[in-house]
Amino acid sequence: MAQQPSANVLQLGKTPTTTVLKLSWPAILEQIAFTVLNFSDTAMVGVLGATSTAAVGIVSPILWLTNGLIAALSVGLSVQVAHAIGAEDYQHSQRVIRQSMGFSLLFGAILSLLCLVLTPVLPTLLGAEPEVAPLARSYLWVVSFSMLFNSVEVVFAAILRCMGNTRAPMFANMTAILLNVVLNFLFIYPSRTVLWMGREFFIPGCGFGVAGAALGTVISIAIAGVLVVGTIASGRVGEGLALRWEGFWALFRLDGDILMRCAHLGVPVALERATMALGQIVYIRIVASMGTVAVAAHHLANQAESLSYLPAFGFSIAATTLVGQAVGARLKDEAKNFGRIAANMGLICMTFTGLLLFTLSAPLISLFTRDTEVIALGSRLLKIVAFAQPPQALAIIYAGAMRGAGDSRWPFYINLVGVWGIRVLFASIFTFAMGLGLEWVWVAMLMDICFRGVVCRRRFVSQRWFHE
Repeated sequence: MAQQPSANVLQLGKTPTTTVLKLSWPAILEQIAFTVLNFSDTAMVGVLGATSTAAVGIVSPILWLTNGLIAALSVGLSVQVAHAIGAEDYQHSQRVIRQSMGFSLLFGAILSLLCLVLTPVLPTLLGAEPEVAPLARSYLWVVSFSMLFNSVEVVFAAILRCMGNTRAPMFANMTAILLNVVLNFLFIYPSRTVLWMGREFFIPGCGFGVAGAALGTVISIAIAGVLVVGTIASGRVGEGLALRWEGFWALFRLDGDILMRCAHLGVPVALERATMALGQIVYIRIVASMGTVAVAAHHLANQAESLSYLPAFGFSIAATTLVGQAVGARLKDEAKNFGRIAANMGLICMTFTGLLLFTLSAPLISLFTRDTEVIALGSRLLKIVAFAQPPQALAIIYAGAMRGAGDSRWPFYINLVGVWGIRVLFASIFTFAMGLGLEWVWVAMLMDICFRGVVCRRRFVSQRWFHE
């Protein structure tokens, strides 16, 4: 039997609980980095006014969709790596890693090109008001270039996590966030003189506005991509698991077996994310019918709420890795145990974050805007969604565990019913049939999340995802 490399992490800690914790904490910090990256764009753009905030918010469903498709690719490739490591088939792991480089580049290039071509019409189709649409187009045009780099970064970060290396993606994204903040100051605002501690300081700037925030994001993601690919190429990730250079065109030599398995694992994830994103597009159209203040409050409340997801996504990443490797090693009971432990930890954490959302709703919205009307409305939205945090933990973590097991179809089915059969349907009824306000649109979201949390847990506990 081949010597087991450090990439096999089923016994990383002294107990299953400590194993989950060792994988989770860097992933949680990484999610914090991603959130701060988004927050820095939102807060710095928010200084420019509600119109600029709405411009970024109105195109967010497009970024949800493209990021979801990239996430689907990452699942399709990284879960294969986890299964192969669990089965100690390191030769197959290296084949998947090699294939991932060319395919992620190709996939990201296609997404960038599509968004660039559609930029002139997408903001208007999403319901942007006349004063918002030009700013939304400029933001989307620039941020479209990030999809090429984001595809590579997300895929290779996912592969590293499935090897049990959650620290390298954390470091890469921490670096990206620090760089993004600096670049935002340079690109968003014009050159200016500020008074600090009685002294004047000159700060150079380009004055690009919302397009400047997008440019900072593009450069930051590109740097993060270089860092995660460099980690795998260095060979420090485990014996026989390095990315080997065999020539540029060799990267695009497609491996049919790997791509078929990638499609089997990734297509349901793509459909799931598309379901979510298209549902968000309809959802944002419902919100857009209520005016610019509603769009701004909705976007900022979503940004603030994303803080609460951080523990759940971290534990979900650990569940994907551990369940994936356990399934590859044919360890059914261990796979179920890892998923259960991760979900229970996330449930405790997100119950606490729900309390924070409820009690600190107004201060959280105030981080992003000075508009009192937006703050008041956004605060009410956060109080509603605070109650969704425990079921959200179950939905996110158990879905991650199922994907690690190779059962990516059921998260798609559950999201399809939740988003379209509950969220969009009831948001439309509350808004157009009953004439209720934005708060009731968020009640519909709460109903959807509760449904998904319950059903995801039932599916995982049933163990129907394990195939002998």
